[in-house]
Order: sequence, then structure tokens, then C-alpha cells
Amino acid sequence: MFQAIEAISKSGIIEPIEPVQFDENEHLVILRLSKPWKPQEITESVKDWKQLAGVLKSSPNLNGDPLLIQQEMRNEWD
Repeated sequence: MFQAIEAISKSGIIEPIEPVQFDENEHLVILRLSKPWKPQEITESVKDWKQLAGVLKSSPNLNGDPLLIQQEMRNEWD
């Protein structure tokens, strides 16, 4: 059975968040999580999503029957 123990690193020393008792010579596996993801700042130009509406309507690649276009895209890898 595995037990997850949450810990933090302070000056390179791993310290469990809650007290935990370890056995002598106990085998431990430490899983290091990547740094937390921080969302990028949303600019005014990104907030106005309406400016993107209809951008592809004049694309020559998307003219024609939408169902046939989808089928061609799916069959591309066959």
C-alpha cells in the first residue's frame, strides 16, 4: 500500500507538511511536482473575442459542404 505525504522544500530540505513517523531504513520514493502553472495575463485584445468571429469565412480551404470537409479531414490519415 502506498501513502502520499505532502511536503515542501525549505532551503533544499524536504519537510512534511504534517508530522509523520518513518521507520528506520524505510524505502521512500519522492515524486517532485513541476512548478505550478500560472496563466498568462489577459490583454485587452484577447478579451475582445468577437474580433475573431467570422475570420475563416473567406478561407478557400473551408468552402464547400461542411460534412464533406469533415470527412476529408478525418480520412486524411487513412
